Amino acid sequence: MPRLETRVAKMEKAAAPVDLKAMRDDELITHAGKFPMFSSEMYAAIVTLVLRRPSAFPVVYDDPDYESTDY
Repeated sequence: MPRLETRVAKMEKAAAPVDLKAMRDDELITHAGKFPMFSSEMYAAIVTLVLRRPSAFPVVYDDPDYESTDY
């Protein structure tokens, strides 16, 4: 088992500020896997990955004056 100092250094390095938008998809998945389940870092990586994809569901607006050209 690694020493406590080594483990803490690894965790601090993994939690260092990173540019999630600059990462590729596979890098984001790997980055998310470095953190405990349900941690804010894991969620940030997953949400960044999900937001890169357009929605498959049509968005319905309540405003009748809104005219969409997405169709």
